Amino acid sequence: MKHHVRPVLAIVLAGLAGGVWWLADRRPTPIARGPITVPHAAAAPDISVVGSVRHVHSEGAAERLLVDSMFPDGPVQLLWFEGRPAQPTTNGAVTMDGSGGVLRFDRTLRPAWLHFEVEGRELTAAAPARDGGSWLAATSGDILHVDRLGRMTQFAADSAGHFSTTAHVPIQFPGLAADPNGHGVWITRSPDRFGFGWHPAGTPPAILLLGEDGRIVDSVGAAVVPAHVLLADLANAGRVAVSGDTVWYAPFIRDQVIAFGPHGDTLWVATRGLGYGTTEPRFEVAGGKPVIDYLPVNLGIALGPDGRVYVLSTRDSSTTLGRLDAFNRVTGVLERSAELSTPTPTLAADGDGRIYLLNASRLLTGVAPRERVELAAFDLDRLGGGRLSSADLRGKVALVNFWASWCGPCRTEMPALDSLRRGITDPEFVFIAIDEDVKVEDGKAFIGEFGFDFPVLFGRGRMKERYHYLGLPFTVLLDRNGEVAGQWLGYAGPGQIGAIRAIILNELARSPRQP
Repeated sequence: MKHHVRPVLAIVLAGLAGGVWWLADRRPTPIARGPITVPHAAAAPDISVVGSVRHVHSEGAAERLLVDSMFPDGPVQLLWFEGRPAQPTTNGAVTMDGSGGVLRFDRTLRPAWLHFEVEGRELTAAAPARDGGSWLAATSGDILHVDRLGRMTQFAADSAGHFSTTAHVPIQFPGLAADPNGHGVWITRSPDRFGFGWHPAGTPPAILLLGEDGRIVDSVGAAVVPAHVLLADLANAGRVAVSGDTVWYAPFIRDQVIAFGPHGDTLWVATRGLGYGTTEPRFEVAGGKPVIDYLPVNLGIALGPDGRVYVLSTRDSSTTLGRLDAFNRVTGVLERSAELSTPTPTLAADGDGRIYLLNASRLLTGVAPRERVELAAFDLDRLGGGRLSSADLRGKVALVNFWASWCGPCRTEMPALDSLRRGITDPEFVFIAIDEDVKVEDGKAFIGEFGFDFPVLFGRGRMKERYHYLGLPFTVLLDRNGEVAGQWLGYAGPGQIGAIRAIILNELARSPRQP
């Protein structure tokens, strides 16, 4: 079999797509940024030792992360790409693009696609290899190794003396994690897809280490055996981060983060008291059909360039919101936490622990990511008389909410936004509500019903054709330059309000960018 990788061609294609702005933007002017964190009142972690294992329970973090929505002006490490894990390399990261392609990002977040000839296999995961090549996982269960020149490594011969270019591990849908300076690749059960089955010959390990010769050479952790044994793959699905001889594991459906030492010993187990998740999955019957009862918790885990262990989770049982937690890699104590408006973000981190929320499509399409888009101008009648325009908001951080009296979610969201407004006392912050009722009287009645006293403008049903929103409510945060720092479609509950508040505070701490 002959397999080739064409990294040079990939880089050329990526350069054609976005090279112009990369050349123009390689040495950006530093941006005046706000703080990385703010103090957050949280109970001290509850720590106990059982045997030699440290158990750490943290109800909250001592610091709240303020996620930065401006593009980084220095080297960073990509942690997640649209919620998909990014595996660190010696000079960047590799990840999947969502359609079976493998992406490589350098530390300036310049992308390049890596093209592999894998005889029709569907690739599901990628990790860096020590020789500069790649480890790849396929839906077939095969693990492939390709060196940096595109050559497949021949693994050990089987009992008949035949060599294979793939290794097959006893996990139906494998996930991968590797230290770019380490030997081999760690194999987990992928949370992206799972099969139904069980290996009756004893309890298998939770995580396997595949050596460079294609043999399983080590393992850590014991797999959970659920009562409904056909759901064993789901019960043991999770993500792994690796550094040297330490492995950090985040189970998919359990509120746990576990650190394993160099001899497979458990170093610590951290929990957060999230109040959701699944002790073990079960089959149930609903509407005459079998369904699987489980709730996702941990969506990914990564070791940041600041040395902390970052865990991406859902924030509640709705799985529509995200949460990012930063653990001390040695002690397991939860140090920092952030609320996210999505469970599938694109995130990067720098060596100081600043977290950047990125626009994935702009990274790939060549739009200069340091540039924010200016909101189209408006100049509208104001409730109580007079007019207010977008130009009047320059120099302030403005939250603009589009709503209508007939919109059910708007009626639920508006009191929460009003509470958010009242809780931010900085005079440089303003909240503006633009009513999209065709009849002004309907909007006035709604405002009067609740007794709101913030500025209300009348769009008279004409704003959708100008701002192209897909539905209501639609909320936009403008920075001091009148450019969009964040936007939210619909209302996802209190967690979304917390995410909006965090970005507002970060923008208030930032100086306006000079023209």
